[in-house]
Amino acid sequence: MTRTSTLDPGTAAFLTFLIPGWGQMRRGKVKTGLIWLVVVVAGYFAMIIPGLILHGICIMDAYYRE
Repeated sequence: MTRTSTLDPGTAAFLTFLIPGWGQMRRGKVKTGLIWLVVVVAGYFAMIIPGLILHGICIMDAYYRE
């Protein structure tokens, strides 16, 4: 069961900027947020560029996804 939040997209994007997946988790998508956290951290361990790209996509996902 997923809970939805009234957290606005800008705040979700900012939280995801701080910690990947945090914005998704605060909006009620805990599973998605944890997946993003693992993927982005793995991208940073692979190399800095993939991590930055994945982090940017994660931020956009937190902002645009309902």
